[in-house]
Amino acid sequence: MGRTIPELFTADFYIIDNDGIKVTKENAKRFKTIHYHLLLRVTDVGTVDIVNMSIEGAKPYKGHIVATTKHYEPKEVGSVLPRHFAIFQDYRARFISVATQSILQTSQYKKTKDGGHSWTIGDKVDIPIAELEAINDLLKASTYKKLDGTFYQEFSKLYKELILSGDKTPIKTLRDLYYPEKTAKHIQSYATTCRKMGLIPPAEQGRNSTIRKPRKKKGR
Repeated sequence: MGRTIPELFTADFYIIDNDGIKVTKENAKRFKTIHYHLLLRVTDVGTVDIVNMSIEGAKPYKGHIVATTKHYEPKEVGSVLPRHFAIFQDYRARFISVATQSILQTSQYKKTKDGGHSWTIGDKVDIPIAELEAINDLLKASTYKKLDGTFYQEFSKLYKELILSGDKTPIKTLRDLYYPEKTAKHIQSYATTCRKMGLIPPAEQGRNSTIRKPRKKKGR
């Protein structure tokens, strides 16, 4: 990334628990928030990953808690629901990207030759938008290199989005955006695996899968 950040750092996210309901300025305050607490680590190859995560059920948002002497009261917190885990799974790369960009913009971290380190807290570091976008692309690409079930779910999601947007060459686009170090044949093998897993529809050799937009059910 060209910048130095602590090898381990934490990040807290407060996500509106809207359960699919559109959030507007008028209704935003009536929703509760879910709290995600993450411990992130810089890997040996310079990427960032999550090594620990905890979720706190929904409750009224009263601001970020930096330090408190108040006794924790679990009765004020709602239950952790399946959709809360789904949010983390679907947006894992986004969590990593935002956490990394945030610490870069709020803390100046320095390592010394003798192995020591120092950093500022609550700083304001101006980073060009283009650099932040490049960091986001790098982290997103590295996050989905592990070939597990989640990898193929995310790959199929990106593939479908490209097809629905009218992209005639989704394999080339995916390679350009997320897997520049891979060959087109390699990316095509990901799509083939997704078809075998039933994540995207089958297709004739040399053709894209046909993706149909989900139909909205009419109210009775």
